Amino acid sequence: MDRLRVGIIGCGQIAQIMHLPYLKELPQYEIGAVCDISTTVVNTVGEWYGVKDRYVDYQELLDQPDIDIVAILTMDHSDIAEAAADAGKHIFVEKPFCFDPAEGKRVLSAVKRAGVKLMVGYMKRYDPGYEYGMARMRAMQDVRLIRVHDFAGDFSVHEPLYTLVTGDDIPQSVLDDGAAKIEAASKAALGPSHAHLSGLYNMLLMLSSHDLAILRGAFGAAEGVLFSDAISPTEILSVLDFGPQRRCVFEAGVWPDYLWWDEQLTAYGKSETISIAFPNPYVKYAPTTVTIQQNEDGSPITKVAPASHEEAFRREWLLFYDCIREDSEARTTGADANADVELAVEMIRAIQAR
Repeated sequence: MDRLRVGIIGCGQIAQIMHLPYLKELPQYEIGAVCDISTTVVNTVGEWYGVKDRYVDYQELLDQPDIDIVAILTMDHSDIAEAAADAGKHIFVEKPFCFDPAEGKRVLSAVKRAGVKLMVGYMKRYDPGYEYGMARMRAMQDVRLIRVHDFAGDFSVHEPLYTLVTGDDIPQSVLDDGAAKIEAASKAALGPSHAHLSGLYNMLLMLSSHDLAILRGAFGAAEGVLFSDAISPTEILSVLDFGPQRRCVFEAGVWPDYLWWDEQLTAYGKSETISIAFPNPYVKYAPTTVTIQQNEDGSPITKVAPASHEEAFRREWLLFYDCIREDSEARTTGADANADVELAVEMIRAIQAR
């Protein structure tokens, strides 16, 4: 088996918890270089994984000729993804794909021009529990209501499970410049009338781009946004149009007092309800559960589908290898991810001034 050499750009929590361990484990890959704006982080991670090529400037990693794939695991992705395509590298990019659809279109143009593969890290689309539940939802008769519910809680509860390194050696000016760039892109996407809601928009992209992706995977693209309300600076409720007599209630927010993960996709049909409940994405091998409520022999019954402990992060890397070797399209494409960002913009723009 020919290994593909991966360069990691961004060595923070999700890289340390999920991506680096699986890339080290899988025989299809070799970690060829690591990059982070923290010297402390990149050197520590480099030592842990035996990677000698370490960078604080991503362009230097892209200039390394023996790197086949770049994994972009930073907060802001579009400039790096465009440069990676121009360098002829295949691209794995974490969510959100971008903060402004105009940025996403530039990345897509660069990818097409270079003829490289791009996969967006919507790992929930590769979750076996989701795959099972999605197939059951697609087979349902007369789905009238879809519900997406995602209230994120305390993001630190997983930290005692892992040995993680953080760096305090990043200049404040670098952090400020990065935050200002994201803010500018978000406001450009929303336009002058809704730029003041950029914080809510960023919450929607950072937390719930996964929810937009699983919704698209199960039911296709929404036809539009019928209603949105900013419940608070970190909570949104929207009603999406999925065609005649089919609506989706989309509710998302950050509730820091929660010590549990609270994320579900539910489809309500004429005689059946199916709900997919997702675990904390930072906890390895935690199963996604599918609950089915239906009529059987004149009685209401509830079934819970058998859980799979296959890890979605691991599966997406296995399928990306096949995508590159077989010259096939990724399941989670940049075009779909950019359309998800466009829908997020529409959801925010549907909020009426009070």
